[in-house]
Amino acid sequence: MPSPSLQTRKHIFSKISSKEAAKLVQDMVRKPSVNPPGNEAEVAQYLAEKMREIGLDVETFEIMPHRPNVTGRLKGEKGHPILMLNGHLDVVPLGNTELWTVEPFGGEIRDGRVHGRGSADMKGGLAAMFLAAKALKESNVSLKGDLLLTAVVDEEVTGSGAQGLIDRGYTADMAVVAEPTELRPVRAHKGLLWLEISTTGKAVHSSRVSSRGASGEVNAVYKMAKILDALQTYLIELEKRDDPLVGNPTVSVGTITGGSKTNMVPDRCSITVDRRLLPHESSDDAKAEVEDILRRLRKEDPSLKTELKVVLSREGAVTGIDEQVVHLSKEAAEEVLGTEVEVSGSPATSDMTIFVNQASIPTVLLGPGRLGAAHITDEYVEVDQVVRAAKIFALMALKALG
Repeated sequence: MPSPSLQTRKHIFSKISSKEAAKLVQDMVRKPSVNPPGNEAEVAQYLAEKMREIGLDVETFEIMPHRPNVTGRLKGEKGHPILMLNGHLDVVPLGNTELWTVEPFGGEIRDGRVHGRGSADMKGGLAAMFLAAKALKESNVSLKGDLLLTAVVDEEVTGSGAQGLIDRGYTADMAVVAEPTELRPVRAHKGLLWLEISTTGKAVHSSRVSSRGASGEVNAVYKMAKILDALQTYLIELEKRDDPLVGNPTVSVGTITGGSKTNMVPDRCSITVDRRLLPHESSDDAKAEVEDILRRLRKEDPSLKTELKVVLSREGAVTGIDEQVVHLSKEAAEEVLGTEVEVSGSPATSDMTIFVNQASIPTVLLGPGRLGAAHITDEYVEVDQVVRAAKIFALMALKALG
C-alpha cells in the first residue's frame, strides 16, 4: 500500500475545513429524515446536489416511494479497484421532546459540537465522506480506481436501502461504513433479532376476580410476568458467552402493552424483545432458544398461552483481520490521529451486514462521533472529528486507489 508524500497529504488536507464541515452537518440535520416513517427525500436531494456541484457522477433511485438512494462516483483512470464510502440518510425518532435542551432539528453549535437528531448517527459521517471526495477532486489527484460514495435509506429499520444498492448491481473491492466509531476501525458487529411475544387470557369484570381464578379469569399480564422473569434469567446465561470483538449476546424487552380498560381483566399482553446476536450466531438458533423458554413455561403452567412472531432479523458481520480494508483503515487512522489505534468490534448492527454477507465486500465501520452520543437526547457530533474522518477517508482513497 503506497504512502502518498507528505506534501500531497498536506495539500489535500488543506482543502478540508472545519467551517464547511460544520455547515454540511447543520444543513443535513435541518432536513429531518426520521425513520419510521422514512422522510429521506429532502436530505437525499441536498446531498445529490452537493455531489453534482463538485463534478461527481451522480445517480438517485427510489427504494420506496419518495425514499431515494444517492450515489456519487469520483472516477479513476482505470475504474478499479473501487473503494466505497457508505452512509445512511435516515435517523431515529426523537423520543421525549421535552427532554431536549436544543432544537432537535436546529443544528445548533455549542463548544465545537453540532447538536441535533442524526448529527452523530450519521450525518456527520455523510459530511466526512463528501468532504473527502471534494478534497481529492479539487486537488486534481490522479487516481487509478474509483471512489464511490453511497447514501442509503432505511438503515435504522430493515436495511432495504443498502440491499437495493446491491440489487442494482453496485459493488466494490472494499467499503467503509461511516458509522460513529470515534474514528477507530471496527471489523465486526452484532446481529439482531426482534421478536414479539404475546400471552392470551380470559377477560372478566375486575370486580369478580379471586386469587383462585374462580370466575374463570386468566390475566394475560400476570402470565407475561413469568416470561419477563425468564428472559431476565436468559440474559444471565447469555452473558456467559463471549466474542473477543463484540462481547456477549444480549436480550432486552423494549415495549409492553396489555389490557384495554382498568376494570377488565386483560385478555392479551404483548412485548417486543431485542436479542443481539454474535457475528457467527444465526437468528434461527436464537429464536429456537426463546421458543424453548416458552415451551418450558407452558409445561410448568398449562394455562399459559403464548404466541411468538419474528419482527425483524439482521445477521451479524465480521471482516477478516487480514483484509486490505482493515489494514488501510488502521494505517490511515493512525497517520491522521498521530497515535496507535486498535481494530475492534461493535455491539450495534449496521448495513455492514449486507455488504459483507450479501455482496462479499470486505467492510469496516469508521466514522466521526461516539456510539454513546447516537440515539440520545441532545445528540451531537464534534466538528473536529468530522474533519479528521474526512482526512482518514481521503488518505484511504489515496492508498487504495492512487
